[in-house]
Amino acid sequence: MAGACAMCAVGAFALVVSMVLGAGARFSGAPTASNGPSGTDGPLAPTADASEDAGVRAGGPLPGPRAHLQGRGPVAPGPEGSVPSQVPRGPAERLAAVSLEVIRLGEVSRRASRSYTEGHRAALEQLAERDRLRTALLGEQRLVSALRRSAGAIAAEQYRTGNMIGYTVRQSAAEGRKPLATVLAEAEKREGMLAARLRGAGRESRAMESDSATAASRIATLTARSARLQEERTYADRGLSAARGELQQLSQEASRDGSCGRLPRAVSTAARALAPAASPRGRWTRPVESYELSAPFGGEGTRWADGHTGQDFAVPVGTSVRAVGGGKVASVTCGDGFGISLVLRHRNGLYSQYAHLSAAMVRPGQRVRPGERIGLSGNTGNSTGPHLHFEVRRTPDLGSSVDPVSWLRRHGVRL
Repeated sequence: MAGACAMCAVGAFALVVSMVLGAGARFSGAPTASNGPSGTDGPLAPTADASEDAGVRAGGPLPGPRAHLQGRGPVAPGPEGSVPSQVPRGPAERLAAVSLEVIRLGEVSRRASRSYTEGHRAALEQLAERDRLRTALLGEQRLVSALRRSAGAIAAEQYRTGNMIGYTVRQSAAEGRKPLATVLAEAEKREGMLAARLRGAGRESRAMESDSATAASRIATLTARSARLQEERTYADRGLSAARGELQQLSQEASRDGSCGRLPRAVSTAARALAPAASPRGRWTRPVESYELSAPFGGEGTRWADGHTGQDFAVPVGTSVRAVGGGKVASVTCGDGFGISLVLRHRNGLYSQYAHLSAAMVRPGQRVRPGERIGLSGNTGNSTGPHLHFEVRRTPDLGSSVDPVSWLRRHGVRL
């Protein structure tokens, strides 16, 4: 029985991931729908915080930028090692496939952006090192020239007289008529030191020339790598924009028809493999990683009868929404002003709500950990632009909310 259940899990994973193979081809062109902010919910936050040059596939490299747009993710083999190729047809299947594609392309873009930022910083450091080496090399070359002139003067004197006497007499006169024996000893010592310093300066110059060439080579490599990462990010963002547009349309349909954008468990499993959620340091964390705060708690306006009951986070459609703390899913609802919405009950007896989602990745009664991905942000319900509406309540019902920003701050989380 256990073996059969394992095969079921693998089969479900393969089914959901195979949806992406059919859906990915739709995201290879220009954006088909606008998913930018509108109304009063504030501008979108950037999609990336910065990333390493690794692939979204666990332990593997980033696939080529064009492959990102063709849905090439980790695919579980079929019963005989073949890859399923069916195209999602129903709204629920399409929503699952598009949700997973948004997560995948978002991770590709995030990692490419972080790697690009790190590479750009490394290139700047190499440029500074190259300039430092060039300046130092110029100084060494000037020193070598001066040493060679001094050595040349001594050698010329020896050549003319066959000894150091004439040179010693002039140096004695120039240095306050020191005894000739002292000046001669100093001149011979200076000559030896001069020759040694000249040899050392030559070695330093050659080493600096080599280091400068190495720095220039590293700069060229980093520049080429940055250009490749920028291309990957551009292609991923283009596909991501198109996928977000379709996700927004499908989620609004799911909110209206009452299905509430609930995704199969296999989507959550695949999403964890494609883009593992970051583990918080403490028991509490932010509901989204990258964001821009928009409408605050207690705000007044025509959209809210009794003031704004939560804090809005302006984020693009499809941004991963995380549980701010451990607890149990109290409800998954849709169809009202909150659109697709989740409520969690935490161990301290308080509740947190996540509204205007495009998809729900948990079920009522399911236990969640702090930072676990529970849904995707959206623009459903009474919303004037893509954002997450976040509330903290004393009860699961509307009307018992507290200031979520202050509450999070008291629990060690600053926004």
